[in-house]
Amino acid sequence: MYEFLDVLRQHPDALQKVGVCGFSLYILAFTCLQTGKVCGKSALYTGLVVCAASYVLISLASAFNLAAFLIQSSYVLIGLFGLARRFVKWRSDRATGRAQVFPRHSVTSGQ
Repeated sequence: MYEFLDVLRQHPDALQKVGVCGFSLYILAFTCLQTGKVCGKSALYTGLVVCAASYVLISLASAFNLAAFLIQSSYVLIGLFGLARRFVKWRSDRATGRAQVFPRHSVTSGQ
C-alpha cells in the first residue's frame, strides 16, 4: 500500500489534475441539481458526488489535509451506503414486480 502511495507522490502534477477533475464533477453535479436536470435523490447525482469525492481523495496523496480527507471520505462512504441501499430496494421491488428501470423523481422548478 505504501509503495502505491509513493508512486502516486512521484507525480504531483497528475494528482493535481485528478483533483481538478473531482472539482469539475462536483460543479457539474451541483449545476445539474440546481438547474433541475437531476434530482438530489437520483443515483446519477449520488454517483457523480461519490466519483468527485474519490478523485479529490486521490489528489490528497500529494498534499494531505486532514479536514479535506474527513470530508471527502465521508461523502464517499455515505454515498456508497445510499447507492447500496437503493440497489437493495430495487432488487426487492424487482422480486415483487414493482421495480422501475429508471424511476422518476419529481424535480420542482421553484416557481
